Amino acid sequence: MNFRVVTSRGWGWAVVALLCLVVGVAQGWIELIGLGVAGLLTFGLATLYALFRHSHEVSFHLAHERVVVGDEAQLVVTVSNPTGHSLASLDVVVPVGEQQVETQVGRLRKAAQDDITLPVPTEHRGMVQVGPARVIRQDPLGLISREVVHGDVRTLFIHPRTIGLLSMSTGFVRDLEGNPTRDLTDSDLSFHALREYVPGDDRRNIHWKSTAKTGQFMVRQFEQTRRSHLMIVLDTEPEVFATDDEFELAVSAAASLGVRAIRDTRDLSVLVSADARPASTGRLSALREAARELASRRRAERGSAPARIRAMSTVSRDRLLDELSGVHLQEGSPSIVELSRLASAQAADVSIAFLVTGAAVDSKTLHSAHSVAFPAGVEVVVVSCAPEASPVTRRMGRLTVATIGRLDDLQQLLGKRMAVS
Repeated sequence: MNFRVVTSRGWGWAVVALLCLVVGVAQGWIELIGLGVAGLLTFGLATLYALFRHSHEVSFHLAHERVVVGDEAQLVVTVSNPTGHSLASLDVVVPVGEQQVETQVGRLRKAAQDDITLPVPTEHRGMVQVGPARVIRQDPLGLISREVVHGDVRTLFIHPRTIGLLSMSTGFVRDLEGNPTRDLTDSDLSFHALREYVPGDDRRNIHWKSTAKTGQFMVRQFEQTRRSHLMIVLDTEPEVFATDDEFELAVSAAASLGVRAIRDTRDLSVLVSADARPASTGRLSALREAARELASRRRAERGSAPARIRAMSTVSRDRLLDELSGVHLQEGSPSIVELSRLASAQAADVSIAFLVTGAAVDSKTLHSAHSVAFPAGVEVVVVSCAPEASPVTRRMGRLTVATIGRLDDLQQLLGKRMAVS
């Protein structure tokens, strides 16, 4: 796509030239008439210059499409000259999120190529749209600017920080063989009883000692075991997080738990609120005020429809971190109690649930989230994020509450020697 734009200098040049011409004709001043004609002629030549398309070939790519927040990310812009003669210099602008990354390419000789590496800011977690590249060419006086768009929009995923955790097959949440159920099967790990052989049974399950005693073929029967299903619920309610850093710690904790579960090949569900529009980061005071108004409105509207939740992709580590890159505090997000109830209903076979939230949630609310949402037999662990707080883990009946001040503190939660107060 091509865009031709008259610059502010060009508009000024044209207005001054036109005024000189009008005043010169009105007053009979030959000098002003000459200036006016020269100015308009120059403006016309600049317009003709912008009509000719540049011959440069421009492309760009990201050195890495996935980076961790704070790490180095680079944008590589390639400009080449496919012609048999040299080409004039030009400016290349690539939008990166809400910013513009600009670079100037000098004169290129025939068949030459110039690769320019530009840094991309990664101070904040997110999904950043990069491109398309815009090539800007101006006449020597800067009166007319011609822009040509190259390439498509690409996405840079800036992942949350994660920490390597101990395998969940050891320590606090170990579950090596799964939980036995009342469903019976002919092949599993948990032996249940013997029964008489019927046609179609697997002969490998025949118990020969019992067969010799009874004179009839006897086969083993097993209790079907349930594989451990781990759930992670990430709270996105603005009023429970005091700062942006507190919410980022919560996202990193949820990401670390999810990555560890994927590496352990566990059944995993990661759930967040999906009933409200994303809120811009860095504006917590305004968000908390809006959240209070929405909370009071929810209390007044008891009959309103329940909030919805969104399940994130857990097919791979990268897919999960990609989706967590786009999670933000949400105005109108349900409380941790509502979110837990909805999450529990969506994944009824959960054996372990992690509720990741901020430090502003009180003990009564946490207990309600456990008792109301999850049935007996589900191990519920609340990860309360409070930056710079001392790590501590406490029991509230059947509920475990772990407060972490840094991401490193999460290692204690899955360790063999987790201290419980």
